[in-house]
Amino acid sequence: MSPANRRNIPIAIGRRVRQQARHRCGYCLCSETLLGMPMEFDHLIPQAAGGTTREENLWLACRRCNAFKGTQTQARDPHSGEWVALFSPRRQLGSSYADSNGQRLVKRRKFVRGQGANERSQG
Repeated sequence: MSPANRRNIPIAIGRRVRQQARHRCGYCLCSETLLGMPMEFDHLIPQAAGGTTREENLWLACRRCNAFKGTQTQARDPHSGEWVALFSPRRQLGSSYADSNGQRLVKRRKFVRGQGANERSQG
């Protein structure tokens, strides 16, 4: 995590976001332990697009995924050609991914680059 990325996040909010994300990247699901380095805080709505540094707009991302997403909030759907909102780990990882014991399960997602925009497919 870059010093600039850490500096602007209040400590208490940073701790809560890390716990909520279980110290994993919200996009590739890689853990900090596996990477051997801390995750970065991703502004789901980028600051450049008016996003705030509030808990509900923050999630963890590894350096590679955070750089790949950049300031994008939409991508062209490869099937319909329409512009759609990018996957949001805070909003889209929820109870629908829980098993019968309440244990949270997550399907692995892939990033696909195409036609100058990030396009997502679920795999």
